Amino acid sequence: MDSEVSSLSLSNRVVLLGLASLEAVEETPAHAPAVRAACGDCTDALADAVVGSLDEAAVARGLNVLEVEGPVVRVDDGESSAVGKGRPAFALEASASEVLSALEDDAALVDAVEVVRERA
Repeated sequence: MDSEVSSLSLSNRVVLLGLASLEAVEETPAHAPAVRAACGDCTDALADAVVGSLDEAAVARGLNVLEVEGPVVRVDDGESSAVGKGRPAFALEASASEVLSALEDDAALVDAVEVVRERA
């Protein structure tokens, strides 16, 4: 898990952190808007130093990359968007604890990981 995470871009690691924070409070599978909100909740205090604010498109791209890389799986929850297209939902393949442990080694995210652990 550590090598998978360390090879990801910072923004994708933040998306993974957001999904892990939702998993920690049993709110997965989750759609991109929920993951985006979770990313903001985790990194608000660190936004300027870490990654700024991720828009929904960046989060959706990150979730797709994370699905290909392996730590995230796409889940069909049967929901669709307002225009009738499918809205993929995502969940972690590993436990939230395992993902947070891997992200904890990232100096840029160590404080954000602590925020998630305190909330869980």
